[in-house]
Amino acid sequence: MIKYEVINSKMSEVKLLDVDFVVQTIEEIIANFHLDVTQKTTLSTMKGSYHYHLKHGKKSGVLEVTYWPQKKSLFIEIHENRISDWNKNLILPFSESLAECFSGVVQSSN
Repeated sequence: MIKYEVINSKMSEVKLLDVDFVVQTIEEIIANFHLDVTQKTTLSTMKGSYHYHLKHGKKSGVLEVTYWPQKKSLFIEIHENRISDWNKNLILPFSESLAECFSGVVQSSN
């Protein structure tokens, strides 16, 4: 698995009423990278989270983004069975873009 986390960000300052702003910002970055949201859900292990499956057109591979407001955390990951050239090349710049928006830094969790 390839995994990055946005840390030391302003996520800790986000009030519950600002969650919609964070979600909107995440979705704008997804659009800026020309990715398609193929699934948007809540993970059963992270109640209240926003979890996205992202694809690049018809290419194989999935990039996953999880925002968990209660823990003030944001993860970007690729599972082993979903690794492809496009998502391997995109995960770091995508993560850095999210980190920049939320005044954080990217930390590899590999």
